[in-house]
Amino acid sequence: MAFTDQFEAFLRNALKQKQLENRLIKEALKSLRPVLIASERLVSDSNVLSAVVDREMMIRAITASVARSAQASWGQPMLEALQQELDPFISSQMAFARQMVEATGGSLPGQGLVSVPVKQAVSQAVVNGKTLADTLTTVIPSSLADQVERYIRLGLGDVGGHVVATYQDAVVSVIDRNVVASIRTGIHEVGSRAQSAIYALEADPAWQTDGLVWTAVLDSRTCPTCVALDGREFPTTYEKVSPHLQCRCYLIPKSWRAPGQERIVTGDSGEARASFKQDAGTWVKRNPDTAREIFGATIGSRLVGEWPDTAWGRQQQAQHGPPERISFDQAVKLWPAS
Repeated sequence: MAFTDQFEAFLRNALKQKQLENRLIKEALKSLRPVLIASERLVSDSNVLSAVVDREMMIRAITASVARSAQASWGQPMLEALQQELDPFISSQMAFARQMVEATGGSLPGQGLVSVPVKQAVSQAVVNGKTLADTLTTVIPSSLADQVERYIRLGLGDVGGHVVATYQDAVVSVIDRNVVASIRTGIHEVGSRAQSAIYALEADPAWQTDGLVWTAVLDSRTCPTCVALDGREFPTTYEKVSPHLQCRCYLIPKSWRAPGQERIVTGDSGEARASFKQDAGTWVKRNPDTAREIFGATIGSRLVGEWPDTAWGRQQQAQHGPPERISFDQAVKLWPAS
């Protein structure tokens, strides 16, 4: 299989995964609505708490009720539905991994020996430091209860650093984002683990010695952590753990990144093809606007050595002169504190 065919196969597989993610997210948000509506009814009565003697006890009772409802009415059913949906997905990811092994010159002497039970895959997939199962049944219900409590205490005030006007702003939008990020990341991790099982246990030893390479999706939405990880090599037995929610990175056979082979990147000039030989740090520095999107205006400008041609950039140039240039590694270290 030619490299272009390999890449097309990867894109088709990624598209199928994206379609699955979108459908499951839509179902998850729809099933969450009754819980959020029920919680809103509880919150609507919270104004009377100021006149209640045991106000703190009442707040604890309301938030505990919200957490239990979210766990029993949404979290556990959603986990069971997700496990059912991911069973064929895991099989398809394993089939894709076998295809990629053969496409990159390997054989599968152990084909058929690997079995990845869906419950095991879901329990092992890590989402922001917690398993996908724990995230759905414990973390999100707890987060919902926490948002409701803060809303009761602050009313239409400052919740989480944002001035809110409605329950929708304070609670629903936050939980919706948590659900979307958790399911998207969880499915990505489940798929990665299924593929890794094939790489580690079914592929021939000669192919395994090549190992896997961390590969970031290079565009303006990529985080500095993932850009820094791009190109890092891991043994075939490595099981990917995403550094953050909604990580889009993937592991590919080392032979995919051989000299002369390319990937799709999206920089200042739009979509283009770039050689894997060019490291991600160099690519960022050659795309100043994209660098500022990734690192923020100040750090990104220091990385590329120039201010943007904007009113802010011209003001910085007038006040400070050219930015003090920093290396890619320095930019990555400075970024979290920016």
